[in-house]
Amino acid sequence: MAEEQTSRQYLRAALEAGERNLQGLRLGGVDGLDLDLSDCNLEGSCFKEARFGHACLRGAQVQRCCFQQALLWGADLSAMQAQGSFWHEADLSGCRLQESNFDRAVMHRCCLRGVVAAGSSWKQARLVEVDFRSGLDQLTDLGRADFAEADLSFALLEGANLQGANLQGSCIYGANLRSCNLRQADLSGCDLRDTQLQGADLEGACLAGALLAEGQRP
Repeated sequence: MAEEQTSRQYLRAALEAGERNLQGLRLGGVDGLDLDLSDCNLEGSCFKEARFGHACLRGAQVQRCCFQQALLWGADLSAMQAQGSFWHEADLSGCRLQESNFDRAVMHRCCLRGVVAAGSSWKQARLVEVDFRSGLDQLTDLGRADFAEADLSFALLEGANLQGANLQGSCIYGANLRSCNLRQADLSGCDLRDTQLQGADLEGACLAGALLAEGQRP
């Protein structure tokens, strides 16, 4: 507890002094970080099992950071740069992720329920078994999100807004896309034979080169 308190005090002091270049921090397990870390450079830091509920990381640089099993419910992560970061089993429920970049991030079994992530980027991200379903009072918004060549195997996306999203070449084997808004989405090159699409709105979607199971509508 004393070490955690010292780490928290150090971070608060650095922020109050106007320091924004905070690369390589080791703050695993830190609790109660309802801090304003907007526009901070946190590259290469470790926040494993940390709690960032309602914190602000808007525009922060977290490339190659570790957030394994961290709790970030309701945090503002909009415009965050998180390329190549690691989020295994982290909870980002209700986070704001507009225009954030998670390209090549590893996010196995993350909870992303009810996120607001219009215009976000997830190219080549590993999103196996992630939960993108809507929250109790918030529709998951992934409108215009870019999932090109991402691994969404067994992902839960039921009812999510994916209008205009780019899923070109992504792996959605076993994924649940029931009742999704996929209007004008790009699903070209996707293997949809084992994807659940019942009730999905595919009006205007691009399915060029996609593989469809018998009975799935083109």
